[in-house]
Amino acid sequence: MKRILIVFLFTGMGLNVLLLGISCSNQTPNTAFIAPAQTVAANNPAWTPTPTFTFTPTFTITPTPIPYPISGFNAPYALAVNTKNNIIYVGDTGNNLIKQFVNGVYNTSWPPKTQNGLAYTSPKAIAVDSSGNLYVVGNGNAVLKYDSNGDLPAVQYTASMSGPLGVAINGAGTVLYVSDSGNQQIVSISLPGGTSSIFKGSLSFTPYGLAVDSSGNLYVAGGDNFIHIYTSGGANGTPASIPGFNAPYGLVLDASNDLFVSDTGNKQIEEFAAGNYSASPVNIIGLGTLVNPEGIALDSSANVYVVDSGNSELFQFP
Repeated sequence: MKRILIVFLFTGMGLNVLLLGISCSNQTPNTAFIAPAQTVAANNPAWTPTPTFTFTPTFTITPTPIPYPISGFNAPYALAVNTKNNIIYVGDTGNNLIKQFVNGVYNTSWPPKTQNGLAYTSPKAIAVDSSGNLYVVGNGNAVLKYDSNGDLPAVQYTASMSGPLGVAINGAGTVLYVSDSGNQQIVSISLPGGTSSIFKGSLSFTPYGLAVDSSGNLYVAGGDNFIHIYTSGGANGTPASIPGFNAPYGLVLDASNDLFVSDTGNKQIEEFAAGNYSASPVNIIGLGTLVNPEGIALDSSANVYVVDSGNSELFQFP
């Protein structure tokens, strides 16, 4: 059976029709006479599409909510990840609860002595030591310590504090630091005994989130929009002059001492390279998605976890 192939050629002068008689079989299509695309384009430059380019900043990570139930958060502020990376604790501040997620699954049976989370008055910050113990601060004007089972009653560390908003523990697990925000000072508590002292008093700013690096230096998110760095002895280091902060809240350092800051007022997380904190951030995380990022935490795989009080949600950023 023979077929007739009609080829339409568009030129600047109009439409030309070329009628060709071509013998071909049903079994073997013959494409030898199909006009090459580049020939048409050469004769008709106006038909060539104009390429468009979209620039996406390589330093911005698209957020991916962690793949487990959000469980009805209400303005969460506090967040911590244990040293084994398999347990996440969320201070569900508006619900006055602490919730536990194990290997990505919400643990409704934790702790065993309460229902649907650990009852606590407005938890604002959580720290976890290498043994899995939790240290929690909020409106109770004290630090409450719970073991990994959440057993009650908790150990209480009191130091005449007023509205503490930050807590951190050193690598050795021997010193606990607390932002005594109402009194504008930093309190240190020796562990396990619980003896407290003023680590840094008469601050000119309100302290919020805390973090301790591998050398024992303390990092403080200040209400004056700076991150202040103190040596382990309490001497004031030079505040990191990182531009653009707006009400920073949470702080965390990775194993290499890279610093992550929840820049709450600017609705993003900023990462700074170790030893170069005064430079521009090397990474911007969550821009365009976060509303009020508060507590942040890391695991050993460099995943960043953020609780967003504005979205009432927990995000994971790979």
